[in-house]
Amino acid sequence: MKSKIPETLAGLKHKLLHDHLGPRLVTAAVVGILVVGLTLSAQAASYTVQPGDTLWLIGQRFGVTVDEIKQTSGIWYDLLYPGDILTIPDNPPTRTTSMVSRGSGRPSEREVELLAQMIMAEAEGEPYQGKVAVGAVILNRLQDPAFPKTLTAVLYETDAFEPILNGAFYSTQADPDCIRAATDALSGIDPTGGALYFYNPSTAWSPWVFSRPVITQIGNHVFAK
Repeated sequence: MKSKIPETLAGLKHKLLHDHLGPRLVTAAVVGILVVGLTLSAQAASYTVQPGDTLWLIGQRFGVTVDEIKQTSGIWYDLLYPGDILTIPDNPPTRTTSMVSRGSGRPSEREVELLAQMIMAEAEGEPYQGKVAVGAVILNRLQDPAFPKTLTAVLYETDAFEPILNGAFYSTQADPDCIRAATDALSGIDPTGGALYFYNPSTAWSPWVFSRPVITQIGNHVFAK
């Protein structure tokens, strides 16, 4: 019996080009059909890429790997654009998404979002390295006995962060740079060399924070032990 797959693909390609959706989407769609139709037996869900999304963050959201998303979506590139359509496999292997500490385990999507949100609130306008450094300070506290042992407890600790005190944190939305900085910090990158505190010397007022041993300065922030 003659296969109808080539005819189906040809018809779809003609329709997509006729609708002016572009060669990249045409290629992804055609390859996606081949991959999904020939290699997957389970059902899959469609996902529309949102601003700030990365393959890694989408994978965290659905509990699948980047490679699994690429395979089911029929793509080979990492760059995403808002509005792109991905195919997410249903029934992925069970994985843990609970963050134990920086550099170990896999953080949940919510943990990445919260860390990125605080980086945005504290370091908007700072150089990228300074954004990663702020994230690293927050995560360093998880490994110090003087601080709480969960990320949310560190972020919401009384009098710890100005954006919590003045309420700015709650109306802040992280941009892609801050999301990337959060993931870099969570992977173990620490430009501060183990700092537990940071402050802007032109706006800080606490004599106590000025007494802490300074490690380095990145952008407008001083980082201290």
